[in-house]
Amino acid sequence: MTSPILENIAQSSNYGDLPEVWWVPEMERFSSQKTLYDYQTDALKNAARALFLYYGKEHDWTTDEPPKTNDQRKHSFAELYGNSGIAEVKKFGSVADEKAQNENQVFRILSDVITPEGDCIPYRHLINRMCFWMATGSGKTLVMVKLLEYLHHLQQHREIPPHKVLMLAPSDHLIRQIHRTIDEFNESGGLQIDLMPLRHVGREPYQSRLGDALTVYYHRSDNISDVQKDALTDYRVYENGGKWFILLDEAHKGGKEDSKRQAYYAVMARAGFLFNFSATFTDDEDIVTTVKKYNLEEFIKSGYGKSIYLNEEEYAAFKNRGQEISHDERRKIVLKSLITLAYVSIRIKQLRHDTDLENLYHLPLMLTLVNSVNTAVENEGNDLWAFFQTLREIATGEIDESFFGESKTGLIQDWSNARLLFGEDGGGIIGTDETSITVMKVADLRAEVFLSRRKGALQFIRSGDNKELAFQMKNAEQPFALIRIGDTSKWRNELLEGYEETTALQDKSFFDGLEKSSITILMGSRSFFESWDSNRPNVINFINIGGKDAKKFVVQSVGRGVRIEPLKDKRRRLARLGLTGKEKQAMERCHDQVQPAETLFLFATNRSAVKAVLAGLQTEKESVFQKLKGFETATIPKIGNKAMPLLIPEYREVQGDPTRARFSMSGETRQRFKAWLGKTSDSVLAVRDGLEMPQIAALRSMVEPTGNIQTESEKNYAMLPFLQKRLVAHLSHTAKVSDGVRPLDAEDIVHFREIQVSSEYFQELQKIIPRVKHGKITDGEIPGLAEQLRQGEITREKFDHLISGQTAMDFHQLKIKKLLGHYYLPVILGDETANYIQHIIKVESEISLLNALEEWMGENEVPWDAWMFSKIDESLDKVHIPYYDESKNEYRRFLPDFVFWMCRGNEYRIVFVDPKGTEHASAYRKIDGYQKLFTGVSGVRLFKHAAKWQVSVNLFLYNPQSVPAEAYKDYWIDHPAPIFETA
Repeated sequence: MTSPILENIAQSSNYGDLPEVWWVPEMERFSSQKTLYDYQTDALKNAARALFLYYGKEHDWTTDEPPKTNDQRKHSFAELYGNSGIAEVKKFGSVADEKAQNENQVFRILSDVITPEGDCIPYRHLINRMCFWMATGSGKTLVMVKLLEYLHHLQQHREIPPHKVLMLAPSDHLIRQIHRTIDEFNESGGLQIDLMPLRHVGREPYQSRLGDALTVYYHRSDNISDVQKDALTDYRVYENGGKWFILLDEAHKGGKEDSKRQAYYAVMARAGFLFNFSATFTDDEDIVTTVKKYNLEEFIKSGYGKSIYLNEEEYAAFKNRGQEISHDERRKIVLKSLITLAYVSIRIKQLRHDTDLENLYHLPLMLTLVNSVNTAVENEGNDLWAFFQTLREIATGEIDESFFGESKTGLIQDWSNARLLFGEDGGGIIGTDETSITVMKVADLRAEVFLSRRKGALQFIRSGDNKELAFQMKNAEQPFALIRIGDTSKWRNELLEGYEETTALQDKSFFDGLEKSSITILMGSRSFFESWDSNRPNVINFINIGGKDAKKFVVQSVGRGVRIEPLKDKRRRLARLGLTGKEKQAMERCHDQVQPAETLFLFATNRSAVKAVLAGLQTEKESVFQKLKGFETATIPKIGNKAMPLLIPEYREVQGDPTRARFSMSGETRQRFKAWLGKTSDSVLAVRDGLEMPQIAALRSMVEPTGNIQTESEKNYAMLPFLQKRLVAHLSHTAKVSDGVRPLDAEDIVHFREIQVSSEYFQELQKIIPRVKHGKITDGEIPGLAEQLRQGEITREKFDHLISGQTAMDFHQLKIKKLLGHYYLPVILGDETANYIQHIIKVESEISLLNALEEWMGENEVPWDAWMFSKIDESLDKVHIPYYDESKNEYRRFLPDFVFWMCRGNEYRIVFVDPKGTEHASAYRKIDGYQKLFTGVSGVRLFKHAAKWQVSVNLFLYNPQSVPAEAYKDYWIDHPAPIFETA
């Protein structure tokens, strides 16, 4: 099962541990009216962590970097995915089938700018992307706009390249929605986002802004092509050397043309980054590069959408093409969906009455989505016409009460054993009020759905654009049904002969005003469903929806029907709202009656197909990662009759640290900032920026020649207000100093309780853990080990360890083993490509150290009375060394990969060991931070603990091939022996 690997990669690090400049500014704020939900801020946090991994960790972005650096960045980023299963783009020799032809066209587009390796383009060249898989109605447009703000923030701080930003969407409706959302964001002040058509690239913005501004270009994604004519835009005209940040809305792929367009976007963003947003991802490369998965299942289970009920009976009558179709059968299945709609309408009206809340919930709506709308009637191929005919028969009274009663009885029976999909607890019986259905008459159904109790003929109203037909009972005052299709001419001219058309021509769209209209039934094909959200749907009919795109369409359309808003601006199911006062009292009286209003009822001609789609969604999350259990701390070695203490450093904060590192900026920036600050009075700084007088004085002193600023040629800051914020933050930082040592507590090292694995491997691996943890060498193995001891192949110590129960087992790319002296057991080692498991030891340099450690212990005796060590996981554990990172002008936490504890007599030694690669710049800053805390003029400082122990804190960086700078050579080791050295 393909899983969102990038989300797992991002969440393996702690957002709070990112350099401060990488934090999303004002995370929850969007506008004066809106703040972000937790799942939206989680999406932004994941995006920040992933962008940091790409631009800010292995290969920091720098001005004027050569193109090969970006290639290295992609390569390093791709390595994080391991063996993800994403296929490279191949060139096929034979192009007989459509898929091969399509793949070859994509290969051709990409190979214009990316050098193929043989007949393929490895996926690492396209790895600069992330997908946001967010359910319809979850507010992904807000996340898109906040992401624009975040990209601008990073550009201003020179953390990412100053590339242009492009927003792509597949329809004018979506582009208008993005415009409206950005306008709302702009009204709150702060950053102003200016939207400009793509064709205006190279022109100045419409108007200059007094404050901070970002220009974002936009275009119809379906108009990006490889030709320049009419509405089509040749991507090569605006390719810009691939230096784009592209945000693509509704990014799920469709057919041949859409796959080609995806290649165009990849080319345009090859030196930048591509951000894909959609409610529906089905392609492996999209799922694997998903940075936030909050799909339909997650949305509903979190209480933000309606539960889903799928009717057990198939619409068999609509599937019998070419056969005589029973009118009674067709009537009955349509009646069931109409009775359901009427029932929900009655329940909501009753709830409003009982609670005295006039706007509680919504006006219920039925969607009928069909495969064909204009096919000739005589061949029984017009699905929409077949459904409409049944509506007409109900309206004109061609159904008697006894037949209506049979339909009601059948529906109640269907519901008797029904369970909800994606409910609060993943199931639950629908809380139906059976009486409301059993007492319902045909006239009651007409009153709720057709807006007239009396039977009568239908008449229609057409819209001015010929895309809509509304239907109204002649004895009613308002229309109740709406057909929205590409062109209604054929319906009017061929199918509605004999129907009366009202004289009034609707000059506005019924569809655009649907939220507050009288329409209770909306009919149409797939085409109108893009870019539309509503709280109103409670019933969806899928009639003959099938084919290869059925999954995308079903998920998307269901997603557009699950939105819920019980009370104005409160978009969550009632039980999750946390109401107070009058609203709470009212809801407590009716909490067990709200299920119908909070359910989306699905009926389908191909129920099994729809069920398969929804079942796939339900199990998808469960098939990704599950937490492994059974890890436990090992027995702590004893000193005399007491357990050896496991000590770690602790720190305290101080103001005015005299050893504070200087803030780095270029000389040019310093002069610009000094001039800018000189034009601003103290009162303005106090009122506008909220600074206190001591802060203002310190800020002014910093830019003087004797101030605490270090000149670096590359540290240029484009936006001086941003620089001021950084300087004030720098001045406000408290420094950490060492404050002795303390015993390790249960929350300091926790990652072994958070090891998660894909459910594909979960059960088997869960069985192995206790076998390794408690396993013993079998009697049959002992003679062979004894022979190895006699031959000198193993040491006595190693023989004793093996006999006492140390064991190991291989599992796929993993080795599960008891590791001598390790804090918890068992330990799992894995290949870096083992992306199906999290929080284990799989970095090559870490495994190299452990292998060397085991080999050394097999040949040497540890010269301490007691010792122990543990892995430290930088994303979850708290054991760290604070240091100041001058390259970023901020304090950070250094989490070495291992900590060793050892004691002898009254001597106690803490040794941090961090395996490193060959890049030393960050390592040297960490060593500097360690030295300030734990060394003095006479060498390593000693701390007292429990009136007995003399404790030293030591640091080594391990790399057998490294050649460190002379000043730092004492900290680098190429074998484990120095770890255990005695004084």
